[in-house]
Amino acid sequence: MLKVSILSIGDEICIGQVLNTNAQWIAEKCTEIGTEIVYHLSVGDNKERLIESLKYLEKSSDVIIMTGGLGPTSDDITKPILLEYFSDKLVFNNDVHLNIEEFFRKREREVSKLSLSQAEVPSKCQVIHNNLGTAPGMVFYENEKLYVSLPGVPYEMKEMVVNYVIPILIKEIEKKHESVVKFKTYHTSGIPESNLAELIGDEREFLKEGETLAYLPSTKGVRLRIGVTGKDFSTCDKRLSEIEKILLNKISNFVLPIENKELTETVCELLKGKKKTLAVAESCTGGMLGAEITSVSGASDFFVGGEITYSNWAKTVRLNVNEKTLQEYGAVSEETACEMAENVRKIFNTDFGISITGIAGPTGGTPEKPVGTVWIGLSGKEKTFAKKFIFGWSRNINRERAVFTALNELKKVLVE
Repeated sequence: MLKVSILSIGDEICIGQVLNTNAQWIAEKCTEIGTEIVYHLSVGDNKERLIESLKYLEKSSDVIIMTGGLGPTSDDITKPILLEYFSDKLVFNNDVHLNIEEFFRKREREVSKLSLSQAEVPSKCQVIHNNLGTAPGMVFYENEKLYVSLPGVPYEMKEMVVNYVIPILIKEIEKKHESVVKFKTYHTSGIPESNLAELIGDEREFLKEGETLAYLPSTKGVRLRIGVTGKDFSTCDKRLSEIEKILLNKISNFVLPIENKELTETVCELLKGKKKTLAVAESCTGGMLGAEITSVSGASDFFVGGEITYSNWAKTVRLNVNEKTLQEYGAVSEETACEMAENVRKIFNTDFGISITGIAGPTGGTPEKPVGTVWIGLSGKEKTFAKKFIFGWSRNINRERAVFTALNELKKVLVE
């Protein structure tokens, strides 16, 4: 199996100023073609530490992909360090020079001398042209290992990976007749991690040596990731299919019905496919449910709108919740949740209405209604109901769980 390590370079990453999304994205793309990701390593703009990192990674890697430090300013140290590391020298590359001039011409800007200095590249490297910027990528073959240096700017890096780096890695796999690793992820909802594990049982009974099963819980649900190795993708696909049959026999009621789609996307596609419309009424989530739904492109096909009714006044004025209901049962109750869901459906003239009302915390709880108590209402043209949930003590997590639990309740109705 081709072993790949990812080395992210830059003080801004090490001090937490910038989220390292580059490494995650590169790992995902390399995994898709069957490589094994060995290490993720971040290092600051420090010569000694960068050299130490390269020496450490090359011991267990066939490929080291670096991002960052290729700009023209003094803090960009990757190119000079690679020159030293490979005992190389700079040479002028006319194609890179022309690319830089063209980059500035299109933007009607004067070419800076610093930018033109990027046309000098190590003599031993294969240049990867930057179609979206000025810093070229570089590929070195040394001691039967592949070193790839890319810009840290995400959109520049991604274009190079897709069009240049991935094809190079595929050739390496084919040349070395490497085995491949393949993963498949199953999205579940409506069941905690521990209960899911109990249903699945001891995975050693159906997994072979080297095969893996990972539980990845979040407020959206639990993802199950199966990993297998084989001589080629066809072999892996056959084995994944065998494992899938075993898993679905155990947990099919909780696996989302649309493959490779998370809960929000699944609900949106079900609504769109069934030509159903939706409106929402939110209290403790303050618009989070509507925001989650509209994060999916094309939501306007089925999502009509909603109301954020945080106060009792807003519930009565905006949603026509009966004042007597609020006085007798309270804002966080089955009765209020039902009225909110049914009334928002009628106000917006939709097929479904969802409501969320609860005590997100950390204050506001009582012995009868502790922090984390949430009522979720769902109203369709045939029936209206509400369910009670007690999530926990964290305000942010309670709000997130309320959103995805509401979506899961709608998913169950749509599937049924």
